[in-house]
Amino acid sequence: MNTAEQSLSMKEVKLKLANLKELMPQSNDTIWKLGIFLSEYLNEELTPSGFVFGTELAIHDLQKGVNGFTNQKISNSLVGYPGIMYNVMRIAVPQIADAVLPVEFAVEVKKVIKDAKK
Repeated sequence: MNTAEQSLSMKEVKLKLANLKELMPQSNDTIWKLGIFLSEYLNEELTPSGFVFGTELAIHDLQKGVNGFTNQKISNSLVGYPGIMYNVMRIAVPQIADAVLPVEFAVEVKKVIKDAKK
């Protein structure tokens, strides 16, 4: 099975997301807060495409202010930003992947993102 189809436990990844400030000190508060939100939002095990879709759903839910799975209002400081800020979050996903995922998995994540833009 190639890396593109393999799922990965998100346990360690979620710990890294929660501490994104340490891994991406050059970034900003919005991206660090996104890492914390993703650490709580993402499933326990994901494929590369699942990571991409999970982060996209998380950003979408933040933009709408409602969790699409539970239909509950999201109480988070990332809710209510101007639309452009959610695009900034999306643009940061490849760098976040590099910071928190194993190298081969991050490469596959970035391939999924590139293919989705075609």
